[in-house]
Amino acid sequence: MNKTKSRNTVIITICIASALICIALTFWGNWKNNGVLTTDAFIGVMATFIGICATIIVGVQIVNHFELRRMQENIKAIEEERKEMKNQQEDFSVKMYNSRLCMENAFTVIAMLAEKEGDNALEFTAWVYSIIINNWDSSRADVLLSRYIRASELSIMVFKNQNERVDLAKELYAALAFFKVPDDIKYYEEIMKFHFALRSLLKSVYSSNANNN
Repeated sequence: MNKTKSRNTVIITICIASALICIALTFWGNWKNNGVLTTDAFIGVMATFIGICATIIVGVQIVNHFELRRMQENIKAIEEERKEMKNQQEDFSVKMYNSRLCMENAFTVIAMLAEKEGDNALEFTAWVYSIIINNWDSSRADVLLSRYIRASELSIMVFKNQNERVDLAKELYAALAFFKVPDDIKYYEEIMKFHFALRSLLKSVYSSNANNN
């Protein structure tokens, strides 16, 4: 309501100002030429003034048209950049997924080879990192659960003497601390039981060693 009133006030003011300008120009022109003030003179001045105003308005519209066109081109360019960024993001996601899958497979192979060699520490480390690097959205929960079970079994043997492998315990605890298990995964409760047990064991190993020192 207030905006409408303000707009009407501006329009009325412009009309009154235009009329006054036309009257002033009429008087000035007739006084300068010692002529007689007539209605035709006033109408002629007003028509000239309206023509000038119309020219200005048309010019402004032309400028606005070019500005609008430029804005549309900028919007189109931004939209194309957004699509390109989206494509790059999707491409990066695919590459990231493939990289994680390759690393997961590599850690799995290392764990299996370490098991054959009887290297419990290396096998334990490989299984833990295969869990962390795993893409949980596309992995089978039973596979992940079996990895947790195997890692828990190995942790008892690896950290039987808590004065040994302190650095390894600290490193793996820090890695697991920033790792979040999705709560919608199958066997979530069983996995979390092994997850927290493993973290507690790793923390107790480096914490007790730190206290002793």
